[in-house]
Amino acid sequence: MTKKNILIVEDEPFLGLNIKQKIESFGFHVIAVVPSGDEAFQIVSEKVPDLILMDINLEGSLDGMETAESLRNQFSVPVLFLTGFLDEQAKSRIDLDPSYGYLIKPFTTEQLRAAVTGFTN
Repeated sequence: MTKKNILIVEDEPFLGLNIKQKIESFGFHVIAVVPSGDEAFQIVSEKVPDLILMDINLEGSLDGMETAESLRNQFSVPVLFLTGFLDEQAKSRIDLDPSYGYLIKPFTTEQLRAAVTGFTN
């Protein structure tokens, strides 16, 4: 079985590395961990992942919601948002699109495993 490819877009380096280690321990391949929407576009244009784990607050000019919408429109990649705060407007946008999901930080390893597995099966 081929490992599923995952891109992590997280602007906190320590948290990005921690998530990467967990994702790899679940048997997935992490393409990269990047801090901004611009870098996410660069990676996705080279190798389209099976799933993107995306923080909503990112470095650079695009936030995670804007980045996810553009990536979905161009590449049809599902996005699992990992965020410490989710306002009602963002939650409504996520709930309307079946290619989106979310986990509220802090989350457990098992919550992360269940969410990622649900998106990649």
